[in-house]
Amino acid sequence: MLKLGIIGAGRLGSFHADKAAAHPDVDLVAVMDPWEHSRKTLAQKHHVVDCATLDELFPLVDSVVIAAPTSAHYEMGIRCLRRGLHVLMEKPMCSSWSDAEQLVDAASKSNAVFQVGHVEEFNPAWAAAEPLLDQVRAGRPVLIDAVRCSGYTFRSTDVGTVFDMMIHDLDLVLSIVPSRVISVDAAGFNVIGGPHEDVANARIRFENGTVANFFSSRVSTQVSRAMRLTTANTTAMIDFGNRTANFLRPDSKVLDGTFAPTNVSFEEAGKLAPTFMKEHFASEEVQNDAVDALALEMNDFVRAIQSGRVPKVSGQRALAAVAIAETIVKSIGKGTPLHFGCYSERDAA
Repeated sequence: MLKLGIIGAGRLGSFHADKAAAHPDVDLVAVMDPWEHSRKTLAQKHHVVDCATLDELFPLVDSVVIAAPTSAHYEMGIRCLRRGLHVLMEKPMCSSWSDAEQLVDAASKSNAVFQVGHVEEFNPAWAAAEPLLDQVRAGRPVLIDAVRCSGYTFRSTDVGTVFDMMIHDLDLVLSIVPSRVISVDAAGFNVIGGPHEDVANARIRFENGTVANFFSSRVSTQVSRAMRLTTANTTAMIDFGNRTANFLRPDSKVLDGTFAPTNVSFEEAGKLAPTFMKEHFASEEVQNDAVDALALEMNDFVRAIQSGRVPKVSGQRALAAVAIAETIVKSIGKGTPLHFGCYSERDAA
C-alpha cells in the first residue's frame, strides 16, 4: 500500500486527492499546502494530516502528487526526488529545460518513479488512432495540425499558453515522431496583460519530413482540443473533448493512380467529380465512451511503482516537450513588435 501525499490543495490537488483516495492500493495520508485554509479544507474532506511544509510531509509518505503552481515544481520536485520519493507531477514539468533535466537526473539517481501529468495520453480518442500512430512511429512522414483553445480561467498564470495548453500536443507529437526537430517557427502575443503569451502558433519541422503546426489560445470564446494527422493513405481527426476519432481513407483505385489527372479525360473528370469523394474515400467515426483519464493516470503511476516499469509519460519523455516549449516561448519573445521568431539548426551551431 503506497503512502501518498498531495502537494497543492487547489482545484487540481483536490482532483488528484479524490483519485488517490479511491484507489485500492493507495493510502492517502496527507495534504501539504502553504495556504492554511486550502490544505485544512482538503485534509478534512479526506480525513488526512494537513502539513504546512515539505519537512512535515516527508516522514509520512513514500510517494507524492505535485499539483502546485508551475513556478514551484522544480524546488518541490527536486527535494522529493532526492529523498527517493516517487513523484507524479502535474504538467508542465517546469518552464525551463535545465530545471526539468535536473529533475529527470535526480529521479534516475534515486531510482524513483517520475511521471508527468500529460493526461491526454489516456484519452480514448488518442488510443483509437493507434494504427495510424504506429505508422508514424515507424517513420512515415505525417502532416499534423493541433488546435487547443479555451476561455481565460485565471489559472496557471505563472506560465503562458505554450506551457499551459500547447504542451499537451507537443508531448503527444514528440512521443510518436521518431525524428529530430530541425526548425521551429513561432508567433504569439499577450492579450490580457502580464509577462506571458495568451495566443501562440508554432510550426515544427522534423528531419524525416514531418511538419507539425500547433495553435493554442486561452482567450477564445470557443473550446477546442483537436488534432489532425494526415499521411498519403489516411487522415485522422482526433477530437479529445468529444473523445472521437474520424478516419478518411482512399480506396485501392485512388492509391494505385487510376484517377490521376494523366489517366482521366476532361469528360470523365466532369462525370466523376460530383460523387468522387463519397464513392472512393471511406469515412469512419469511432466514438468512445467516457473515461476518467485522471484515475487512469493515477493507476498508471501506482502500477509503475509496484512493477518497476516506466510510466506512460515519464519525466524523460516529458523533457522533450519542455525543451521545444521553451524554444517556442523564446522565439516568440525575441522578434518584432508582433513577436515573430524562428529557431533553426544554425541557432544551435
